[in-house]
Amino acid sequence: MKTNKLMLLIFLVILMSCEKSDDEKSSVLTTLKSENGLTYNESLTQWTELKNINGNSYIYQTTFVSWTGIGSTTELKIEEGIVTSRVYQEFKTNNTSGKLEIIDTYTETKTNLGSHNKGANPLTIDDLYNSCARDYLSVDKKNNTLHFETELKGLMTLCGFVPDGCVDDCFRGVRINSFKWID
Repeated sequence: MKTNKLMLLIFLVILMSCEKSDDEKSSVLTTLKSENGLTYNESLTQWTELKNINGNSYIYQTTFVSWTGIGSTTELKIEEGIVTSRVYQEFKTNNTSGKLEIIDTYTETKTNLGSHNKGANPLTIDDLYNSCARDYLSVDKKNNTLHFETELKGLMTLCGFVPDGCVDDCFRGVRINSFKWID
């Protein structure tokens, strides 16, 4: 009988700690604000409204640049909520001229989408919002600095974290540097 009570007590403690964790995650989604004053939940609502007005076809671009001068840009085209193309360019900065030099590139279409390893994953903005909440804003705030930014109309432009004490190329998350609606 004592064993059953002990097991029940352990189960309740685990359950309560999980609930607290979920509450903490939910709290971040409603309290962490972008420079424009929007929380994740408010930005997600804005995104939904923008899609209702403009449709679910758009192009967005994400860029990574290392402190070493190497970087890449991935452009994704979404038509009616489905990723239809991915264009990738990898570049390095010429140490003499300071100009960017393309060192690798590819274009994927529906038939070979996702066939290359380099570049941003072929995801919709909806996928990025889900990933933001699930993978980036849910990390331990005690050991990471969380980041969330939006553009003026509310679209998320940055969502992620930097582990405390990390020095180079530490940001983990979503970075959207260009976005446009298409007909």
